[in-house]
Amino acid sequence: MATRISRDDYEQALARGREALEQPHAVSARYVARMLELVYSNGLVLRIDPKGVPALKGVSRAALAQPYVTPGGDGLVFGEGDEAASVGIPGLVARLIPIDIARRTVAAARGRVRSPHKAEAARRNGAKGGRPPKTRAVIPG
Repeated sequence: MATRISRDDYEQALARGREALEQPHAVSARYVARMLELVYSNGLVLRIDPKGVPALKGVSRAALAQPYVTPGGDGLVFGEGDEAASVGIPGLVARLIPIDIARRTVAAARGRVRSPHKAEAARRNGAKGGRPPKTRAVIPG
């Protein structure tokens, strides 16, 4: 039995898909000169040495020569059949960013997330008078 969705749900899903495609994402990949090259929708090109990626340690050159970018632009699949290997692009790229910068970026992104739970917490805190004003330290002397 087929699952039916409402027209409104369908339109919302299309809008989310269009919004996701506006964000930079991988559109192609190739293995050239023993380097994995990722091309993003915004023109950015990244070259990564596959030897430094634990998930790709045992992957043959023949499989590396056949990279396939998943439709969402967030994954790579190498080779076919029993020899196939896959890796997530966000995890692959995250290895290139210093950990303190990555943590700050993730924290900032999570802070911008709007959820019903977060909105309710803000309303409860607002009912209590909101955030207390900052006080200045008085230094005697």
